[in-house]
Amino acid sequence: MKLRKNLITQTPECLTNPFSQAQNVVISVLFALVFLTAYTPFSDTSWFQLGTNSRFMGTLSFVGIGTFFLACSRTLMTYSVRKLRHFAFWAYLLWLFLEIVLIAAFHTYLSYFVVKATSYSLSYIFGKSLLITFIALAVPYTIVDLMILLQDSRRKLTLTKSDTVESDDEVLPEHTEIINLMDNNGNLKLSVKLDNLYYIKAEDNYINVYYQRNGAIASYMLRCKMKTIEDNCVDSSCLMRCHRSYIVNIKKVSVLHNEADGFILEFEREGLDSIPVSKTYSKRVLEAFNKK
Repeated sequence: MKLRKNLITQTPECLTNPFSQAQNVVISVLFALVFLTAYTPFSDTSWFQLGTNSRFMGTLSFVGIGTFFLACSRTLMTYSVRKLRHFAFWAYLLWLFLEIVLIAAFHTYLSYFVVKATSYSLSYIFGKSLLITFIALAVPYTIVDLMILLQDSRRKLTLTKSDTVESDDEVLPEHTEIINLMDNNGNLKLSVKLDNLYYIKAEDNYINVYYQRNGAIASYMLRCKMKTIEDNCVDSSCLMRCHRSYIVNIKKVSVLHNEADGFILEFEREGLDSIPVSKTYSKRVLEAFNKK
């Protein structure tokens, strides 16, 4: 399997969608509970206990507040990803690390100032809390994320059993680049030769794909997010995002001109709409158009 180039700089959408975030929080909390329960008898600084003793309330507070913090953190992450056009993978990893640091700091506070379960120094307790919290959370974080990435890769690379797949009906020569478009459920809906694809337009919760089929312009609508198309298909310089609502095949653009509201793209083929270019994407589109 060829690793997508943008994996290094762009966080895969499958890791930041609400379902994956909820799955990560639930599994991580359960793993941490099991790990801390097993670890406590072998530690001289841990006070984590379940039952009816005096430290149970401290344990309950730590688990409850920690879970609430993780839920709020992942909700904020999901919101941030939706607002930002790019959410770098290093930012995602840093976010997870800061979660671990803050939870370790909270555990240190409870240990030193509330429970007072040890006579060790504050720095020693924090260092040990950070180590244990890192193990308790980093392990499930890694396992869950790898499982999500593997599942997402299989969904994208495996042709489903859907019997409603459209194509441009051409006999394809060897080494032809194909764009496979799937709906939100992972079902393959449209397979089209890149050279036949003109542009993709977002329409509410759907996308409309405009392409050449048997010499004529055809369109195909499917339920899919525009960002999913951008993350999965925009890997070359010819297929690119030019507007919040448009992805274009720059090789099919014959004219680029400047209007009062910004740049406009026109295709070499008559009968297709002109495509606007927003300021956010104008520099990249200009560079690609000049190189083609």
